[in-house]
Amino acid sequence: MAGRIPQSFINELLSRVDLVEIIDRRVNLKKAGRNFTACCPFHNEKTPSFSVNPDKQFYYCFGCGATGNALTFLMEYEGQEFVAAIEDLASQLGLQVPQESYSQEQSHQHKDLFPVMEKVSQFYQQQLRVNPQAKRAIQYLKDRGLSGEIAKQYAIGYAPEQWHALIKLADQPHQQKLEKDLVETGMLIEKENGQTYDRFRDRIMFPIRNRRGQVIGFGGRIIDKGEPKYLNSPETPLFHKSKELYGLYEMRHQLRSIDQIIIVEGYMDVVALAQFGIFNAVATLGTATTSDHLQTLFRLCPKIIFCFDGDRAGKAAALRALNHALPLIKDTREIRLMFLPDGEDPDSLVRKIGAAEFIQRSDQAKTLFDYLIEYLQSQVDMNTFEGPAQLVHLAKPYLQSIHDQVLKVRFEASLAKLSGLDPAQLKQILQSEVTATPSAAPQTDLTNNSSRQPEPVSSQVQTTSRQSTPSPQKRNSPNQPVYRRAISLLLQYPGAVPSVDVGWLQSMGEPGAELLFELTQLIQLHSGMTTAMLIENWRDRPEFPHLGKLANIELHSNAQNAPEELIEIYQRLEKLYFSQQYDALVAKGHLSNTEKQQLSEILNRIKER
Repeated sequence: MAGRIPQSFINELLSRVDLVEIIDRRVNLKKAGRNFTACCPFHNEKTPSFSVNPDKQFYYCFGCGATGNALTFLMEYEGQEFVAAIEDLASQLGLQVPQESYSQEQSHQHKDLFPVMEKVSQFYQQQLRVNPQAKRAIQYLKDRGLSGEIAKQYAIGYAPEQWHALIKLADQPHQQKLEKDLVETGMLIEKENGQTYDRFRDRIMFPIRNRRGQVIGFGGRIIDKGEPKYLNSPETPLFHKSKELYGLYEMRHQLRSIDQIIIVEGYMDVVALAQFGIFNAVATLGTATTSDHLQTLFRLCPKIIFCFDGDRAGKAAALRALNHALPLIKDTREIRLMFLPDGEDPDSLVRKIGAAEFIQRSDQAKTLFDYLIEYLQSQVDMNTFEGPAQLVHLAKPYLQSIHDQVLKVRFEASLAKLSGLDPAQLKQILQSEVTATPSAAPQTDLTNNSSRQPEPVSSQVQTTSRQSTPSPQKRNSPNQPVYRRAISLLLQYPGAVPSVDVGWLQSMGEPGAELLFELTQLIQLHSGMTTAMLIENWRDRPEFPHLGKLANIELHSNAQNAPEELIEIYQRLEKLYFSQQYDALVAKGHLSNTEKQQLSEILNRIKER
């Protein structure tokens, strides 16, 4: 069964987000009158044609026609799915996406596990405060320079040196259910004979939270010497380490605006940097940085800095990160690589040099492409005849991973310069494929709309499948320009809708009449609609892209005269409707008494208009 998110929640989300702020984090916007402008992030251009309207909460590119609201921007710019975009916006506002957004199976699977994990986290925090065994853990944290405030902010705790501590969190009648849940979340390990024991024992505990702040797993650090140094939760229904990042929730909770994000290796690195006021750090969870990690971070800001050890392992990790990053990089995104001095990690280095110099070093980190070129040169002897040729062949797979055409051309130019080849010769040798430009949306007549009405704002909308059926073709009408004008006015000035009965529009039988009725009724029923909220109700329908265009056309009108113009349009169309009804009755010839009464009433309505 498909999952659902209430349309009312989506509208609330759009009413509370600031589109200007969301786009400005990723694209440098400049004020231009009432709007904001920039070079379009969806096509290459030198003169800004991308405009963001803060009143409509809508953007439009006069060059390529890209248009939409906050959800559309995240979906197009970040490549997010619809539900992921909703969750992203909701997490920024501290809102919980309604449980209906998940399938029934997922809902049942997850709903009892989150409270269990939160209870475990609170237990570990309590143990750090009251358990005598935790004195070593407290001393370790103090020795690392952590304050009680930071420990509390990151909910750091202590897992007692016991084999069956967690099962005691429930009273006897509920222990069987708790034990099952703890096994499912990976907090207990089940042996072949069915007996269980605590996975984490005598360790400092770092809860891992998802973007909504729910505890989904743990990382446990050993206090004394031993292996493994860090022990992480296994893969569970809640926790997928290739997708999650430690400290992401805390960073977003602490910082309203994020200019850059530093990726470090361990939990203590994140917490130690936070202790020095550097809250924009996250850590991978015992795995290399993945494409999912990078996509998640690029949704928050355009600049990512990898922080690696300067040894051989750090260089190898840098290459793995580079391979994941190249397909995602574009001219609006930046990745830098920061290598630490031998024997240092972020924790030790920031304590030695302080926050200001640490930040300065991160700002001076090598760019991704500078490091790539430096690495390629280190693999060959550039002083030999063969060296430059070997460089080109080594670079070919990296070049093929670059999807952004501007960066690809610039990288090719650098290779041509290093190899001494003519750029055209190099291009022929590499035989690089040009990335196809996404095809434009099919053009259909907006007024050939489906007779299906949008679901009311309080209804549910599908989120697992965003498809729609084609609209039936209707005959052309000389009134189409009138409908388009009215629809455009409503989209651009929703507050101008008059309080009139428009039920007769449903019986007009003309292209555009049904859509005008739907828009009018939706605005009348729900006050405070913005352009962004209004169009979002049509996301599943073929009219969606065309409504976006009408929301941005020049009307040579304003909010003051729009109500009067709309009333005139409604009156004109209503008079036309009653004239059609009158002609249809007259054409019948022989009328019943009821029809004669209808004819008289219609004639009076026409005279009134």
